[in-house]
Amino acid sequence: MRETREMIINAVMRLALKDRHQEQLTLTEIALEAGISRQAIYQKHFKSVTEIFEYIHLTIDEQIWQVFEQKVLTLPPNKLYQGIAEQILPLIYQHREWLKVLYGTNIDLKWRKYLYEKYSTAAIMYLKNQPGLNSPLSQEKTVKILTDHIIAIISAWLSDEVPLHPTQFSQVFLEMMVRSPESFLRG
Repeated sequence: MRETREMIINAVMRLALKDRHQEQLTLTEIALEAGISRQAIYQKHFKSVTEIFEYIHLTIDEQIWQVFEQKVLTLPPNKLYQGIAEQILPLIYQHREWLKVLYGTNIDLKWRKYLYEKYSTAAIMYLKNQPGLNSPLSQEKTVKILTDHIIAIISAWLSDEVPLHPTQFSQVFLEMMVRSPESFLRG
């Protein structure tokens, strides 16, 4: 069953890469690409294309979320980026092929929203028990901006033809997080 689900997911990924601007797929298209019947997908695996994408989200994010909750959100705020670099980036890298498709095509426009809502909400709750942030914006708005910034950096990393290994990229990530955007414009 797991093997067939992977065939289905890989078919979704291939279809997305064929037309990076395509925003929707049908079970019929996916079945044809996977080489199985639409009925087999519907009866044994997924009731809808939405369900396929929910499965992809959970498959990618399940372990990442556990580590984020257990190892990153237990760190003091000044170690948060280091925790992401050391604990989360290697887990993200394991899913780089699927993530490259999700970040580099329009096939799943809900992916970024899913990440943004889940992780910004968790970070807001985490920071409620911490001293105030050094920001001219509210704590909630600051966290949402930082979450979006982290997602953008990870998206850019995984969109490379051959993404750097996390041991190398972690230093790039940390530099991107601690330097201001203005500093990149000053030669």
